[in-house]
Amino acid sequence: MNKMIKRSIEVLEYAANHQEGFRISDVMHDLSIPKSSAFDIIYTLIDSEMLEVKSERLKTFALGPKTYDIGYQYIKDTNIIDIATPILKKLGDSLDKTVFMGKYDNDEVLYVFKYQPPTAILNHCSVNTRADLFCTALGKAMLAYRVDDFDFSKIQFKKFTEKTILTVADLQKNLATVRKNGYAVDDREIKDYMICVSAPIFDANGVSNYAISTSSLYEDVDIENTAKKIVEAANTITRKSKYLIK
Repeated sequence: MNKMIKRSIEVLEYAANHQEGFRISDVMHDLSIPKSSAFDIIYTLIDSEMLEVKSERLKTFALGPKTYDIGYQYIKDTNIIDIATPILKKLGDSLDKTVFMGKYDNDEVLYVFKYQPPTAILNHCSVNTRADLFCTALGKAMLAYRVDDFDFSKIQFKKFTEKTILTVADLQKNLATVRKNGYAVDDREIKDYMICVSAPIFDANGVSNYAISTSSLYEDVDIENTAKKIVEAANTITRKSKYLIK
């Protein structure tokens, strides 16, 4: 990438993280950009309305109106499934397993996306079907980050296997592990032969209304390696979609 273009992108990202305003000296120091280059980049970005002068007195700068125009068009013409689809297809192909995306909806998991590679074995859920929060990896990945607001007394526990979680105390303990690890596991809690691993997707406010998962035969999964790839994919979707309104 052209060095000047790369530095311009770095300045815009810097501005996005310093909405209170920044000085040219800040950019020079924090981004290691020479003084002459910093001046050229900042005033070129001002001319294109990507930056603006925030305070003449303090000589500070901030994001300009053109960045909001571009961001609005991105939000208006994009939804989270558009963003997630290529990422999840790549994930499914790399793991050779079916992948899902679920949405938190009326205290249930609503499956909104599924991709099954040609050689994947398991195919247990369909788009637009629903599942419980307490026993699915998707549900636990989202529930783990809303425990302060969630009414656990509403859960109607049902026993699917000998490993199904059946009490609020056990569920909350499991959710604490989810927060510690950054991913959730359904370890044969619904089907005796199936393990699912899930990671949350966060919006700009840190709320997890979506999560992604993959399902495997329990003897055919390296949980730690699978979780690493799922968390990476979920973080990529978060980064690209966290400011989406819809």
